[in-house]
Amino acid sequence: MSQTAAAADNAKADKAIADKGLAADVIVNGQIISENHIRLMAAGFEKEKSGQALSGADARAAARTELITEEVLAQEARRSGLDKTPAVADLLAFQNREILARAYLEDYFAKNPVTEASLRSAYEWNRANGKIQEYKIRQILLPTADEAASVIAQLGKGGDFIELAKRNTRDPGGQNNGGDLGWFRPDVFVDHHFSDAVVALKKGEYNKTPLRTRFGWHVIKLEEGPRPVSKPESYDELSDNAREALRQKTAQQQIENLTARLTAKARLAGPGAGGAQNDKAAK
Repeated sequence: MSQTAAAADNAKADKAIADKGLAADVIVNGQIISENHIRLMAAGFEKEKSGQALSGADARAAARTELITEEVLAQEARRSGLDKTPAVADLLAFQNREILARAYLEDYFAKNPVTEASLRSAYEWNRANGKIQEYKIRQILLPTADEAASVIAQLGKGGDFIELAKRNTRDPGGQNNGGDLGWFRPDVFVDHHFSDAVVALKKGEYNKTPLRTRFGWHVIKLEEGPRPVSKPESYDELSDNAREALRQKTAQQQIENLTARLTAKARLAGPGAGGAQNDKAAK
């Protein structure tokens, strides 16, 4: 989901570049290789195998050569009927799905943008109504769900959170301070799954199931709070990072609400259908 949110973040810029790049750069046996194709491929030629950066012109030249090669091979593949073979058709469907999903989200956010005005209004309402709170927390950040579950099991047997954090956390600095994150403000944190988990805890509690975010798998303990933030700054006084976190979190929630509605209406079948539902619930 985080990759999808990142794609939506760049929707307007990507669409503007794409619209300008539909013109043909080179035509191979009647098939257009567009400016967009050159640009996308050139991004992969920014560094040679030796690690030396290519200039813009050199990258475009390398991209053009590569795309012409790919195009003549692709045309021969179609003549041979390879695009109709099950394995190749399956790969093409995989790529097509990803492209269409991204295009739909770009179109959705073009029609339903996350505006500065809406972010300011929501934040200022929370500030005026005393809704901005903070929580003193510790966390253990782990790369896999199994490792997080193991830590939770050790806590369940009386393990000390601080010592387990020092031994296990992958959070920079967490080994030295026992996973101490200090006073945490959920309202300006980028991932609402983490924020929601913190808000759901009572003093002294930790989450009993592994929590996944874009950063990894978390075990969180609430040590103090919640308490109201004393004189929270206005929206315009927030740091750039805090305002960006608000924007990304709002976009993430919009995407999840949208995909939840669409998925709820979808008919799922096949051996993986149950696993997909379980995985969705884990998020």
